[in-house]
Amino acid sequence: MLVIIPAYNEELTIGSVVALSRKYGDVLVVDDGSIDRTSEIARESGAVVVRHEVNGGKGKALRTGV
Repeated sequence: MLVIIPAYNEELTIGSVVALSRKYGDVLVVDDGSIDRTSEIARESGAVVVRHEVNGGKGKALRTGV
């Protein structure tokens, strides 16, 4: 199973969300133009990360993940 997590400036919580989600399957974080360390922390926590350069909203991030 693949868990898709759209994220925007979530450096404070993304690590624990990825860690908890990994028990359900592989984790894909779609970083939707964050200006913080969201991508780095998600990767360090075991997720595969796809990054948008510009924020396009949750819908666009989910479409990218699918």
